[in-house]
Amino acid sequence: DMELTQKQAQEYKRSTKRQRSTIIDRYCKLTGVCRNVASKRFRKVVRNEKPEVLKKSAGKNRGRKPTYTGVHKNIIKMAWELSGEICGERLHPMMSEYIHELRIFGKLSAFDQSHVQEVETVSEATLKRMIITFPRTRTGKKKGNDSLYKQIPINAHFGSNAHKPGYVEIDYVEHNGGNSAGQFGITGCYVDVCLGWITRSAALGKSKEAVGLIHDANEERIYHHVFEYHPDNAKPILKLLLERRLNPKVLYYAISQSRPYHKEDNGHVEQKNGDKVRKLVGYHRYDRTEQIELLNQLYEVEDEISNYFVSSQKLKEKVVDDYGRVVSRKHTKAKTAYQRLVESGKISKTVKEKVKNIRKGLR
Repeated sequence: DMELTQKQAQEYKRSTKRQRSTIIDRYCKLTGVCRNVASKRFRKVVRNEKPEVLKKSAGKNRGRKPTYTGVHKNIIKMAWELSGEICGERLHPMMSEYIHELRIFGKLSAFDQSHVQEVETVSEATLKRMIITFPRTRTGKKKGNDSLYKQIPINAHFGSNAHKPGYVEIDYVEHNGGNSAGQFGITGCYVDVCLGWITRSAALGKSKEAVGLIHDANEERIYHHVFEYHPDNAKPILKLLLERRLNPKVLYYAISQSRPYHKEDNGHVEQKNGDKVRKLVGYHRYDRTEQIELLNQLYEVEDEISNYFVSSQKLKEKVVDDYGRVVSRKHTKAKTAYQRLVESGKISKTVKEKVKNIRKGLR
């Protein structure tokens, strides 16, 4: 049976489609198997033959020969790279121009001119099919900020420091008038979550230099020691705080950040953004140096009013029902930030004397 299968498989391999049908019928009659089994046996025998036998019996490739070979592809790739790796739709109308430039600089001297002429007449569809196979040059990507964010821990419960001074939330308000194009002013708002002490400053642009000017101005008007800064995820302020902390002349402070897209993590300063910034200067666009100077003059006076003369209440307790809904809120007695600072037992006498002298000079 095996010899019969080998003999019939060899005849089957060399035959036409019509002849193969006759061979299968004859084999089925002799062996008593069905046509599918016969075909599988023949194919198995053919597959197990030596590679050279299969190669000889493979026959000619069907279809027409390819018009464009690897040589044409190399020429097209040179033109594509010269164009700046543009798409096929943009490259096709300019192909003859790029070929001309390559000829001038002797880049095509190693190629047969008949191949070069054929490339000039390539169709747009063929050009696109070739370009899609070319590896694109990877441009150097800007280094990410993963390392920066990894250095700063996330603190989603910064408000739990509301019973001790020296913990400051930071946020920035943009003054773009609804159009973020170009350079415009920003206001940096710093709030001590315990005292309610607020400082505001403005600068033009969102660069690290502008943020540095805001930080210096606000830091001068925070008279007690800051133990921890808690900004949002703005990269300029995070970088600035990290760099300043490395200065041996600066008292050490911790840095934490809020979670992305969680404004409640910076709830104290977010509340001040509306009440102490937007309500004061509005939603207009401030993009001139004169306007920024006026904003800073306004903030300097307004900070003194807010800290020394305007009282505020702090949330003491929330009353909830059985369903977890807030029924009522209990607040502490209203006090100014200045009063809380003076009454605090965790602030030095030197700082208290300084703010008392400032308060005496205010009329």
